[in-house]
Amino acid sequence: MEAGAFETVVDDLRGDTPPRVWSLLVTVFGDLARDGSALPGSLLGEIMSRIGVKPEAMRVALHRLRKDGWIESQRSGRSSLYRLTPEGQAQTLAATPRIYAEDPPAERAYLVLTDPASPLEWTRNDVWVTPHAVLTAHPPAGAAAFATPLVPESALPGWMRDKTCDPVTVALSADLANRLARAEAALDRAEGADAFQVAALRVLIVHSWRRIVLKVPELPDYVLPSNWAGPECRARTARLLLRLPAPSLATLAEAG
Repeated sequence: MEAGAFETVVDDLRGDTPPRVWSLLVTVFGDLARDGSALPGSLLGEIMSRIGVKPEAMRVALHRLRKDGWIESQRSGRSSLYRLTPEGQAQTLAATPRIYAEDPPAERAYLVLTDPASPLEWTRNDVWVTPHAVLTAHPPAGAAAFATPLVPESALPGWMRDKTCDPVTVALSADLANRLARAEAALDRAEGADAFQVAALRVLIVHSWRRIVLKVPELPDYVLPSNWAGPECRARTARLLLRLPAPSLATLAEAG
């Protein structure tokens, strides 16, 4: 891919607010080494440099991730190898299905009315729309709650849908949909990307979608705000990752 065209796509995907370097590195490990494979520091540097991250910023971010117990490192000759810790790998694998899914996280939603005198257990994916009414994809069993199934044709009031996702995240989804559309158009016009360009583009695409989708409860799109652009982001992310298959570490090592 011609350098100028590549840099234009990178700048657009980075957006107006540069992403946190440590968070970008989390995406690198999650996309290329979530199986626990070791990434050489030189390889990480090659990928991050194509995203516009300077070596010093990467070193600081790696130090933070080690301190937080997300990655571990070991010396290999004059270089260092980095890999996810068991805890980092567990959290990465837990988030992977949501990030890379091509379908909504749930097919059905329920509006559940609860008895204030019999509190029930709920999860972070359940959204309280009133003190005693909750939207959920998994209604509780038993007689302490009344669950009404919701279907796409249900005329769920806008004020309820608006409680499922904050306005900032909704706006970010619309912005990302536009940026992903421009990335697709640019790739249509460009020649093939090399291995490190592919790795860098994948990191930016996955990272941009990850920082949005993991903030949203696992509910069907039809109960989220009407201006939620998640379906388009999900579809464009899947198409872009399909046309930019992840290079193997061996391929990157050879290219480097």
